[in-house]
Amino acid sequence: MSLFSWHKKQPDASPAKDSLTPSDVNEILYKRNAELAIKNKALSLLGNLYETSILTLTPADLARKISDSVREALNYESVSMFQYDKENDALDQIGYSRSDRYDEQLRLSGVKIDYTSIDKASTREFFDGVMNKRQPVLNEKFGFIHKNGVLSEEEIKMLADRAHIKSSIVYPLALGEHVLGMLLISMNREYESLPDYEKGIIGSIVNVVSLALDKSLTYEALQDANEKLKSVDKLKTEFLSLAAHQLRSPLTAIRGYTSMLLDGSFGTVDTKQKEAINRVFESSSHLTKIVEDLLNVSKIEAGGMKYEMAPFDLEKAVHDLTTDLSITAEKKGLKLSFATDSKGPYTVNGDMEKIRQVVLNVIDNAIKYTMQGSISVLLARNEATKMIRIAVTDTGMGISAEEKEKLFQKFSRGEGGKTNTSGSGLGLYLAKQIAEAHGGEVVIDSPGAGKGSTFTIELKAM
Repeated sequence: MSLFSWHKKQPDASPAKDSLTPSDVNEILYKRNAELAIKNKALSLLGNLYETSILTLTPADLARKISDSVREALNYESVSMFQYDKENDALDQIGYSRSDRYDEQLRLSGVKIDYTSIDKASTREFFDGVMNKRQPVLNEKFGFIHKNGVLSEEEIKMLADRAHIKSSIVYPLALGEHVLGMLLISMNREYESLPDYEKGIIGSIVNVVSLALDKSLTYEALQDANEKLKSVDKLKTEFLSLAAHQLRSPLTAIRGYTSMLLDGSFGTVDTKQKEAINRVFESSSHLTKIVEDLLNVSKIEAGGMKYEMAPFDLEKAVHDLTTDLSITAEKKGLKLSFATDSKGPYTVNGDMEKIRQVVLNVIDNAIKYTMQGSISVLLARNEATKMIRIAVTDTGMGISAEEKEKLFQKFSRGEGGKTNTSGSGLGLYLAKQIAEAHGGEVVIDSPGAGKGSTFTIELKAM
């Protein structure tokens, strides 16, 4: 009969009803009350174990709490939990609970039983029974401990007699074919003398403990993986920062010398040469912007981005940017316009250069992904919310609902990135981070692919 199921109640072997004496009735009532008490304790224990499995995350804490709960509820002498170490093919003790009597006898006898690992090689028969066949193994007192070389035969007998250990049983903790560990129970009664319902209770406990340990080990594995990812992400950020700093100096020199060549500082250059030098200058300028983006990302992720907050006129800043970028738009045959809702002033408290970078990134994106038509920039003030809104609307490629979710992620680009490869995929990420650092936000609205879009930057008004 399985030890992992509630057993059917056996026919009552009580004397026939007509021959019952008061003493017989008292004995029957006592047995049934004792059974009911244990079952009530078991139900309470199972509820407690479920709660523990939900609230406890680390395997060590879980093992300690479960061992305490099971031993105290069922009045056992000792309960221990072991975790299976697949790499070393061994069982490591992760938690235990002992009765006061058991602990006292350990202290008086001087016996050391705080073993932490059971090696498979020295206990092959034990491993085969518990771990491989997934079956409970009944050990007279501490037989398997003796086989593992922890205690001598004399020490086992002495400790068992003094601590009233009558039997020990080891249950495998497993889910399907996945071995998790084992549960060791030592009791002051012979296991075979236990009623079937108590054996069934232990089986139910083992099932709950297996599920709890599996959840805890999964959580621990996820935590380890998360820490490794954080470490990798930190190394990546440090690499980006180092690479960007190393690129900045030579790029500055390239831009400086090409600018001097274009200005004729080293002599006259013909039209063909000037065209080539101009391409070098534009490419180095583009690369410089990418390097600056990388530096800003590394600063944000390292928590080192500094903001020099001061009141400034947002209208002037946006107007100047629009004027500067209108030349780029005209080269593509686009019309770039700027307007306000005439509800100024449009003063904000923030880092002007970084806010300019946010607006620049958004307008620059609109120009890049608009093949024909126009881009309009509208500055508006909402008195009710005390926010100033910069809405950049284009007639470009538009954005699908799926793309909206990922556009503000690092190195993420929309479908337009397939036809326009000049972006780094960092502009919108930086825009969002800087806007949020100022108590604002950047949002996207688009009717869909091919229908244009509106990027809105909101900042707190003064």
